[in-house]
Amino acid sequence: MSNNLFPCPKIDVIRWDSSSVTVKCPYCDELHRHGIGDPWKRLPQSKEVKDPGKRFSPCLPSGQYQLIYPIDENSGLVGYEIDKRRACFVNSSLQADHTDDNLYSSESEEGELADSFRSAMRISGTKSKSRPILNLYDDAKEIEIITLPNSDTFEQKKILSVISNCIGGDSDAVSQYLETSTEAKLFLHGKDETGNTTLIMAAAEKNDKMVSLLLQNGADVDATNNDGRSALMEAALWGRLRSVRALLECNASKSAKDRHGHSAMDLAQPTRRNEEERYSRSRLAAADNVPERDSDRRHIAILLSNSNGEKRYAYTGPLSKSERKNYFFKKSESEMAITLHGPIQRYPVPQIKKTAAVLDRGDQFARISATSGWGVNSLPPNVHDMPSWTEQVYYIASIIGHRFEEPQYLSWNQGKPGQYYACHAEKKLIAYFLDKHVFLPKDRQHDQTLDASVVEVETSLEEGKELSTVWSNVCRLEEMKIDLGRQLFSADDQLLGDSYDEQEVKRLKRKIHVIDKQLSRLESDTFVATMRTQQKKERKLLKKEQTHWDLMWLSEDEPPISLKSAVILSSNMICQDCDKFRKLVNANFQLYIEMNWRIIPEVIDGPP
Repeated sequence: MSNNLFPCPKIDVIRWDSSSVTVKCPYCDELHRHGIGDPWKRLPQSKEVKDPGKRFSPCLPSGQYQLIYPIDENSGLVGYEIDKRRACFVNSSLQADHTDDNLYSSESEEGELADSFRSAMRISGTKSKSRPILNLYDDAKEIEIITLPNSDTFEQKKILSVISNCIGGDSDAVSQYLETSTEAKLFLHGKDETGNTTLIMAAAEKNDKMVSLLLQNGADVDATNNDGRSALMEAALWGRLRSVRALLECNASKSAKDRHGHSAMDLAQPTRRNEEERYSRSRLAAADNVPERDSDRRHIAILLSNSNGEKRYAYTGPLSKSERKNYFFKKSESEMAITLHGPIQRYPVPQIKKTAAVLDRGDQFARISATSGWGVNSLPPNVHDMPSWTEQVYYIASIIGHRFEEPQYLSWNQGKPGQYYACHAEKKLIAYFLDKHVFLPKDRQHDQTLDASVVEVETSLEEGKELSTVWSNVCRLEEMKIDLGRQLFSADDQLLGDSYDEQEVKRLKRKIHVIDKQLSRLESDTFVATMRTQQKKERKLLKKEQTHWDLMWLSEDEPPISLKSAVILSSNMICQDCDKFRKLVNANFQLYIEMNWRIIPEVIDGPP
């Protein structure tokens, strides 16, 4: 059960389909798949999934997390796309690389600038305590006599050896000192020259028992050193999971920040800055069991997180009319390039009359660029083994009833009716939008062409047995090998105990080995090579057929909210044919795609 000490963290869903959801586990940093249940709560829940929003982690007993889908029901905005090639929905914010090592790089750089400012201003993130500061060394009076191995003796302040015991984890020695010494208060509340208390020192080490002992005897859980660091911050930095738990049980402040503005949560993150600090302070300690420490730091981040207030992706709509005024294109004939100003983006073009366009769907989505034309270098790039974007424009036109205008010269179509207008950048971006956010009729129906291709290749393989005795023998031997493999799987089971027949296992393995040798000799036959090519084609087609079936199922489980709006910015005036195409798409699919063009004259191109 979730509580304040062990919260149920909220984690973003990476992708999901009709049967499963994939997440990155906050406990082990690996990908886990769970049953989908009914995330939209439209149907009665299955017995296996009592709460569609929560799952138990398979890697941590009693560990659980709450699934957050990339959908904001309040604003009606979303952050997901349809991946029709894999038949699943994907979180657009996590697709580039959900294990990116540079996840915190930009935050780190910004943090370093903030560090410099705070350091110069001497700003501390914590309030100073009213208790007078006690110096661990100067205020200590108790003396002890130390005897060396050669029987020589010398005097030193007793607190020094106890501090050493504290750092070294000798709980018995420290406990006895706290019970008997008149300077126990000094030991618990005093500070060294860097402002560290004994609790802060112990929290950085691998001994949670010492941390608990000091807390039980009244150590100040939120005391800070000269850098504003508390014991919780130090434990988080060094990955001391049990110490963090002990400190949180005593209500250590999660929100306190050091003078650099870093909280305990910040110090638990896998940033370059944190790693460099650990190595600069103690190379040996920093290199100690790194995988385990990193795992503990992930657990610590969960303990420190505010389960009701984690940072979520802020979804936005596409560019508003006022925002679009800040964007314009500039053409350079001398450089044969069109440049988008706003975020500056450059598009090399074969002719300066070509159109460059950009699809904006909100900050949670990557901006997609397109150029007019059907050449291999035109944008967006075509997807391997899928119809080109121009071909997809033709398909969309066929289902919305759009007829392409005739160009000024029919030769501009390059022999294919409508091609001149079908390859316009704006239409290709509309096709891209529909591919990522709309289930088209072909996505919901059987692909008869694909089915026919599967039947054709299966027939070819079957007929091959009659055309070639060699291929017939290959098929017969492979069937025998499969049957022997099943027998071996059942026989070679050590759990059978006394029933285990070692001789039978050896016999089956020998027979399989003989078949392998026979198959190897037959592989050199030309007809067999042809049939192997057909088999490879069959596997590819069957996989594609299965994906299409999965896509059909996926279309039945569409989330209640999908992306409806987008803006296309163009470097040329929007042609009448593209505008008609857009209006028909909007009407047929209840969308709100807008198009704008803006370009400034080439007033400066070269020396003034």
